[in-house]
Amino acid sequence: MIPQPRSSDRQRRNWILDAILFAGFLIASSLDLTGVGVHQWLGLAVAALAGVHLFLHQDWVSSVTRRFFSGTGSKARRYYMVDAGLLLGFATIALTGLVISTWLDLTLASYAAWRGWHVFATIVTLVLVVIKIGLHWRWIAGVARRSVPGSPLPAGASGSLAPAPARIGRREFLLTMGAVGISALVVGLNAVDGDPTAEASAAGESLASEATSSTASLVAAPVRSPRGSTSRSSSGTGASSCYVRCGRRCSYPGHCRRYVDANGNGRCDLGECLS
Repeated sequence: MIPQPRSSDRQRRNWILDAILFAGFLIASSLDLTGVGVHQWLGLAVAALAGVHLFLHQDWVSSVTRRFFSGTGSKARRYYMVDAGLLLGFATIALTGLVISTWLDLTLASYAAWRGWHVFATIVTLVLVVIKIGLHWRWIAGVARRSVPGSPLPAGASGSLAPAPARIGRREFLLTMGAVGISALVVGLNAVDGDPTAEASAAGESLASEATSSTASLVAAPVRSPRGSTSRSSSGTGASSCYVRCGRRCSYPGHCRRYVDANGNGRCDLGECLS
């Protein structure tokens, strides 16, 4: 017979898993910090951890699902709705992220829309994560306090992690929700401001001015963007042509899923002029 883990061990395991899941989600949502490659693999790992979390709580989920409209308290329904929103949010993030990933490298006419939904789902899911932490803050603070070596235990606890001590109050709440809220706010603002279009446009203006000064004579030639639209380069009196394979001309790898810099000049090779 396989020995069952003690309640204290199970709660500590769940706490560690949830902490890793939250930290991984924050880091994966910071594209400027990780870059595209790490962002994709870390996002896959976060989705897998979310699945593990759901598996470990499958008994509770099944029980509340069967008795959702009868025999279930309002608190359990509230927890269930937040968890259902998180499940939908992580599923949407995974689906949209896979569609726009470099792994599939799909040519999408509506790439901006897919990326917009990816960012929107990330922000909504982040808000739901903060709400979930707020609903369980007392348990989180209690397990964290009892897991620290040398922290005092109430009489009769004998090392047990549950229930949380009654003296956990406002200070612990402010520390827990303050750290979580500030982290989520910083990551959320970074995700909203991380639209690559405007920044790529600014980088493109700088690169275009350098290309104009170094190339005195250019004939009109089609310039094709990664979404299939075409434009014309400046025309001159010379006979050479300038072909640009990507009109976004990104100068930072985290802002474009197709970024490549084989010559090491700090700019995407797809946005450089080819004679």
